[in-house]
Amino acid sequence: MSIMSGMQDFEDQERDADQIRDLLAQGRRLKRAGHTLDETLELLGLDELTWYRYQAEYGALAHEQLRRLRKLEAENQRLRLSVSQLMLDKLALEEAAWGRSFASSAA
Repeated sequence: MSIMSGMQDFEDQERDADQIRDLLAQGRRLKRAGHTLDETLELLGLDELTWYRYQAEYGALAHEQLRRLRKLEAENQRLRLSVSQLMLDKLALEEAAWGRSFASSAA
């Protein structure tokens, strides 16, 4: 994991999907009003890399798609936590079983 991807994760945590969509819409309005990309990015407080990444990830999403994306991300997080807990349970059971088999072979 590079420093840049860590910074990217931080930026995404600071802004939710609705805020990103609003930034993109505001940026498009500024560009239509005749501002250059550099001026637009300065007004929005974004760098060029973040602008294009947001465009790629959120630019084409309709409001309903965005809501569905958020639900899927929440479900994904819940499932990841469940898998982690199940793996911990499995390791604890394996350790307990190994301890029993070691004790019975020593006797």
